Parts: sequence; structure tokens; C-alpha cells
Amino acid sequence: MAKRIAQTLSILEVIELFATEADAVNWFELVRWNGKPACPQCGATEHISQPKHRPFHYWCKACRQRFTVRMGTVMESSRIPLQKWAVAMYYTLTARKGISSLQLSKELKVTQKTAWFLLQRIREACEREHFTLDTVVEVDEVYIGGRRHNKPLAERTKNRNTRDHKQPVLGIHQRQGPTMAVPIARVDKTTLYPIIQKHVRPGTVVMTDEARAYRSLHQIGYRHQAVAHSAGEYVKGQVHTNGIESVWAVLRRSLLGVYHWVSTKHLSRYLNEATFRLHEGNCQVDTLDRMVALSCGMVGKRLTYRRLIGEN
Repeated sequence: MAKRIAQTLSILEVIELFATEADAVNWFELVRWNGKPACPQCGATEHISQPKHRPFHYWCKACRQRFTVRMGTVMESSRIPLQKWAVAMYYTLTARKGISSLQLSKELKVTQKTAWFLLQRIREACEREHFTLDTVVEVDEVYIGGRRHNKPLAERTKNRNTRDHKQPVLGIHQRQGPTMAVPIARVDKTTLYPIIQKHVRPGTVVMTDEARAYRSLHQIGYRHQAVAHSAGEYVKGQVHTNGIESVWAVLRRSLLGVYHWVSTKHLSRYLNEATFRLHEGNCQVDTLDRMVALSCGMVGKRLTYRRLIGEN
């Protein structure tokens, strides 16, 4: 049986699909409500009317409040037309290593600050809170941060450990399945095991390198197998961590070549975006289905600019 080829859309087709603001609103409403508007505030689906003098708005008779398709999503209170939201979603999903806020600002004719906030809200929608990995998973950590020789001489002299100034990130990749990545405080059992237990089903085959922190995984219900990278061993039959290593390779190129600089307080959202593109946003999935998955992820989430810039 021939493998199905994903149906891709060009930017010209996306612009044609969202030719007017009404087209964009109708698309987002169809994805969210499937033709039956529901009040985001009280959940009512009956006695919903649409005032003629306020296009794209609805009136809920139950709670006597107005609402739009933006309410209750990361798009709430945004003045950016939904046409531009759709184009930004398309670029986020189809650019292999992402798109910078500066480049997006030129594509959408908005300021760089507006484009950055827009992208951060899209990354917020990429977060997947509840999912479980099983069968065979690969676990590994990576250190994200600047190069040591770029630091001031005083800091290089004071601290000679090349990893101490970097942010560790834990990654868990299910073969032929999703990937998750999360910033962590330390690379030790106390930090790693609760995350692994939360997202990996007991009894799963867990493949890692020879790091000491992973040696006790069999004691908490996992079938642990490892390769010794320090001895030049990278593949031992079916045992390897090449899948998660490939994720790190793309992530590094994304941070270095597209974004150039990412602060640790926003790193988690960039990780959400990268892992979303590997699964729901995978290029083997129809472009429109990828946009639908991202649009569904927007519901129930909110990110204000005050909270964004005020995070510690």
C-alpha cells in the first residue's frame, strides 16, 4: 500500500483561504464550535444570537454577555486581525526551525514587538499538558546557553565548568510518537524521576546514555537500557538515543540561526513550539490539520503582555 503524501499549502493558498477577515473568523469559529457557538463564559449553546450592528460578535441570553471566537483563547483582547493570526500560525508550523519576530513583523506589516508577543502566544498554545509516552522512549538532557569564550574574562576565570552557566533541559522522545522537553533546575534523580514518572507509563522501555542519574530507572518500574557514549558506543542493536539527539540538533540550529538569543524565562515556550512541530505540526500531516491542531490548543489558555514580561 502506497504511503499517503501530506497535503501541503503554499502561502498563496493560505492567503486565498483567509482572503477576508470574515473568512478567517468563519474558519476559527468552525474549528472551535463546529457551527454551534458556545458561550465561553457560561458554556450555554442555546439562545445565542448575533447582533446585526456588531459583526463577529455573539450575545448570550443566559449570562447576558457578549463574546467572540477570540474569548477564552490566547487571542483574547488581541487587536491583530485573525487573517494575520492565521498567517503567523502557518509560518510557525511550516518553517522547519521557526520564524523570528523580526521576519514575521515584515511579513505581517506589524512592529517587531507586536510580532514577538504574537509568537509567544502561539507558543503558549503549543503546550501539551496531559500526555503519556509508552512503548519505547529515549531520555536525554541538553544544555542551552551561550558559549563560554563569549563571557567576560572574570566570569570565565571564576567558573571553569562549561555547563554551570547553561540551562539544562530534559527531553523525552517516544519512537514513532511525540516528544516533550522541559527546562530543569538540576540533572539528578530528585529532579528527573518525577518528570519521567509523570509522562512515561510504567513498564516502558527507557533508553538513555550512561549518565549516573539514570542508573536507578529499573527500580521505579522501567526497563532501562543504556549506551556508553563516553566509550564511543552510540548504537547497540535497537538501543540508542539518536531520536532525541536529532531533536537537540534541530533545536540548537533553531536557537542559533533563527532566534539568536533566548532568555531562560521564555525558553519553555520555545521548547513547546519545537516539540509541537515534531508531532501535531509534523510535515507528514496535512498543513490544514496542523493549523487545526494549533487552533484547538489555543482554547482555554491566556497570556497577557503584563504576565509575559513580568515572569521570573
